[in-house]
Amino acid sequence: MIKVVIIEDEAPARRKLKNYLERIDSSVSIVKEIETVEETKAFFESSPKVDLVFSDIELRDGNVFEAYEQQEIRIPIIFSTAYDQFWMNAFETNGIEYLLKPYSFSRFEKAWNKYIVMKNSFANNQDDIIIKLDTYYKNQHESKPVYKEYIPVKSKSSIYFLKVEDITIIKADYGIVFAFDSSNKRHTLNQNSLKELQDLLNPSVFFKINRSELVNRSYIERIERYTKNTIAIHIKDHCLKTSQATTAAFNSWMGL
Repeated sequence: MIKVVIIEDEAPARRKLKNYLERIDSSVSIVKEIETVEETKAFFESSPKVDLVFSDIELRDGNVFEAYEQQEIRIPIIFSTAYDQFWMNAFETNGIEYLLKPYSFSRFEKAWNKYIVMKNSFANNQDDIIIKLDTYYKNQHESKPVYKEYIPVKSKSSIYFLKVEDITIIKADYGIVFAFDSSNKRHTLNQNSLKELQDLLNPSVFFKINRSELVNRSYIERIERYTKNTIAIHIKDHCLKTSQATTAAFNSWMGL
């Protein structure tokens, strides 16, 4: 039996992970579910006898590395997060895999199989595992795409730079592409299509919900059923709707 701990503050993400664990191996035992950094500190101070940890990074009371940096972790950790900037921290903290949300079952299965292979091949020699994975992910990171942090916007008299993290919605209308920022101000962009912008934006943050609209998940206030096969998405003063073709993918992207 493989004893597992889940460190995750979002209930839907915990349900998804438990469902995946049930599908992958019925002998898995979830011995603890943790939602905060403080709980994580207390748990590892108790010298727990577990085989594997699944850990989110940004929890409700802070960053989980606050807990991991205070003590030596000898248990392998599979990280699952919506942020890609913590991969180095992860593999300096006994991490063996890094799942970017929203991840599919096939991606989860690859991470799980990697753990099983390592468990069988290296037994308790975690140092060998970390050295091999550190080399692998350093090489992988070098080839990862770099997404834009700012988009240049031309005005009548100058060029200014719109921070991507402040963009809530991007729309295309008859060849004109424009973005709304967090104060609901509209900016006319230089690109001619959403496709041009999609290549510049992090797909874990922005999703194309239909042919003419991209949304930033950080600003989604609520979602609700609109028709049998579509969803209404509320952002600021806007109510946007998925197309029938994108609804299922959007639900998966949101971890629903």
